[in-house]
Amino acid sequence: MTHAYRMAVTENNVEFVRKTFLKLTENYIQYGATMNDLKSITMTINNAKSAKNRCFTKKILVILFVPLLCGLFNKYCNIIKTFQETRCLLPNNYFVWEFTRSISNCDYCRDIKAPLILPNLTREEFRSYSYASRPIIIKDAARDWPARDTYTLEFFRNLYDRIEGAYESVEEECQFLRFKSDFANLREVFAMSEARALHREGEDPWYVGWKNCHPQILDAMKRFYSVPHFLPDDAEIPCSNYIFMGYEEGAVMHLDYISRLMWQAQIIGSKTWNVAPTPECDSECTSFQFIVDVADVVLLDTRIWYHSTHIENGNLSLTITSEYG
Repeated sequence: MTHAYRMAVTENNVEFVRKTFLKLTENYIQYGATMNDLKSITMTINNAKSAKNRCFTKKILVILFVPLLCGLFNKYCNIIKTFQETRCLLPNNYFVWEFTRSISNCDYCRDIKAPLILPNLTREEFRSYSYASRPIIIKDAARDWPARDTYTLEFFRNLYDRIEGAYESVEEECQFLRFKSDFANLREVFAMSEARALHREGEDPWYVGWKNCHPQILDAMKRFYSVPHFLPDDAEIPCSNYIFMGYEEGAVMHLDYISRLMWQAQIIGSKTWNVAPTPECDSECTSFQFIVDVADVVLLDTRIWYHSTHIENGNLSLTITSEYG
């Protein structure tokens, strides 16, 4: 067997694993199971007698899992690289992430039973809260953003239609999140009927999100919003953002595997958030729910708080999201 042939076989096997894993994840989302279904399974691991034992158990799982793939496909580095790339494609590769994340010490959630609600404030007034892990709502912080009158489904459709390579940037460099909706990509979202886009009676609900990283798209969007004025002036802000929009549905319970804290501005409508501690903190911390109203900005460390969202009363919700840290 030639080296080139062996490499081709290995690459085909890796691609098969990647596609199978993604398909299972998509099916999981499509058929409406909740993250609690998977959490209940991993609780067997997280409920070990001590953090030391839990870490040991997780390491054993990883030790067993990786050699199994290595034995099948011989190129374990390619396998690991594939799963790392997959993490950017879908938010719900729960088993891989949950079994390898660090155990929480619960300090972040102990005695927290609601978000901290603050009035629109200055950077100096916000300084002491800048990097807090507690959920925070800043009221009316986006009140003056032109995006509130500009951002619509049609606005984004026209923007992506006129900029060359915009759709490809989402598929190849960024990320499209269909959640429970039946759209395969952003083109399909913008091609939906007017009746469905407006959520007319009898039409299926929909909720999607996508990451923007095309420079021209970002430049066009930034004419209508700004990074929240109260964030620290030394905060690192990525050159990207997300749009989440739709009716009734929302994101299932999950953690975000990102490198910074998250802010999200409610441009249109309102959204209900459910947040929960990591499973090992269930006995010490509390799950709770809150509503983010139009023009509010919510700040949440989505790397340690499990969270899901839902849109109430059949109204459209449109948000813009990015990171800081």
